[in-house]
Amino acid sequence: MSNNRTILPFAGYPPRIGRYLTQMEDVRRQLKKYVEWLTPEQLSWHPNDRVESIGTLLLHIAAVECSWIGEDILRRPMDDEWKIAFPIRFGIPQIKGQPLEYYLKTLEAIREQTKADLKTLEDEDLDRLITPLDPGDPSSTSQFSIEWILYHVVDHEAHHKGQIAVMKRLLPL
Repeated sequence: MSNNRTILPFAGYPPRIGRYLTQMEDVRRQLKKYVEWLTPEQLSWHPNDRVESIGTLLLHIAAVECSWIGEDILRRPMDDEWKIAFPIRFGIPQIKGQPLEYYLKTLEAIREQTKADLKTLEDEDLDRLITPLDPGDPSSTSQFSIEWILYHVVDHEAHHKGQIAVMKRLLPL
């Protein structure tokens, strides 16, 4: 019995891009395990107004993936409907009362779009520099390689997966 661990490219994609997609899918699989069976009340709970609920974090993960891949790499501006994924930044109430399926469908729809978007790229594109459509800071002149963006999508979701694990421990009984 072998105990080797490798990251194989996701089938049907160029090798380097496929490896990032494999990583995205692995983190997503783990994330889904963390949120299994959570109720709408648990998904809506947050300890105070400076902390996002698990449901908000799930939408935030989807929104950031949509932003980095769809908006910045493929130049498709995001709609205002995504403000819901950044309620603290925009000073709006956090989403409440939605079942887990609502969040999972949102995450899945964005991931399917990401998979389609990544099909349009070749490994050579990974070194190309991108200027964000919405850099946040108007004086920013930052550029990011597509490879850095794919890395960031993996890292971002893994970061929030850990945050969700802590939030689950803090849920009121």
